[in-house]
Amino acid sequence: MEYKFVKAGKVMFSKDEIVRFLDIDGKLINPKNDTKLTKEELLKAYKVMVLSRQQDTYMTQLQRQGRMLTFAPNFGEEALQVASAMALEKDDWFTATFRTNAVMLYMGMPVKNQLLYWNGNEKGNMTPEGINLLPVNIPIATQCSHAAGLAYAIKLTGKKAVAMSYVGNGGTAEGEFYEAMNTAGIWKWPAVFCVNNNQWSISTPEHLETGSETIAAKAAAAGIPGVRVDGNDLLASYAVVKEAVEYSRAGNGPVLVEFMSWRQGPHTTSDNPRVYRTVEMEQEQEKWEPMHRIENYLYSKKYLTEAEKTKIWEDALAQVKEAYNESLKELDVDINEIFDHTYAELTPELKEQKAEALAYYSKENK
Repeated sequence: MEYKFVKAGKVMFSKDEIVRFLDIDGKLINPKNDTKLTKEELLKAYKVMVLSRQQDTYMTQLQRQGRMLTFAPNFGEEALQVASAMALEKDDWFTATFRTNAVMLYMGMPVKNQLLYWNGNEKGNMTPEGINLLPVNIPIATQCSHAAGLAYAIKLTGKKAVAMSYVGNGGTAEGEFYEAMNTAGIWKWPAVFCVNNNQWSISTPEHLETGSETIAAKAAAAGIPGVRVDGNDLLASYAVVKEAVEYSRAGNGPVLVEFMSWRQGPHTTSDNPRVYRTVEMEQEQEKWEPMHRIENYLYSKKYLTEAEKTKIWEDALAQVKEAYNESLKELDVDINEIFDHTYAELTPELKEQKAEALAYYSKENK
């Protein structure tokens, strides 16, 4: 069965072919595919991409120095994440994973919050008022179920909104991925299920993760549309996910979007990619990485100069360093915080566990 979006023809749509607007050097393949994004919108997107890259770079340095705990970098995945956030509106919801830093930054989550979170303070998960962003969820594919539940609530309230989730390509082998898509598909809940196919699940390559020809093809089992897009192409990613969001918001049910990308860094900072992939393989794949492609496009539009680029990168790094210094003032945690932020009101079991923990650690500290 072939599926069509509401506005057929707006974006080339196929569950097999990869939608791409920019070539390997950042030039438009077809001038007709130029987006209607303004200079301000494009520069905002680029600045958030840079901020995410600089945050990952600095956090990696801190982690190697023993000043930051293990975390999951977003290297090479900035374009697809920012494009997704750009497509969302104020009433939409996003369920965060451990590798969606750029989405969170674009939505308004402060850099300091993420530095706190990855250094062991759950206060980093406190989302500022007015941002519909769930805390980072580490278990794989649970975000899909959360998005489906939020989409159900949205439909019950009659709001014209959507819920968006992310999962990696390896996470599509989890039951929750299928269950969330299937249930949302049956009831036509407004959900957009995004898959960041960076071609690795820790050390396992994609061809050993699934027998499916593509991730997008898995949408057929749930009776919903599936589409593949070059996740390193900001313009194509935005066009596809925007269309998917509009389709779902209009009451047509969920969509599965597969972003083709490449994980430039390790799975987490405790991983060593040298064990399972070569430098030559990385260099070949990273010819398609997102930064130089959007920069060259911005140069061609006369929206960016070399001097402005340098300043953007310097300002972003300064912002991250300042946020880290501010986060150090709040790193100390209390045993109560492990329990007090689990529920609005603690269950009897948690009250008992909390009392036991407090008693144990008070004796240990004497």
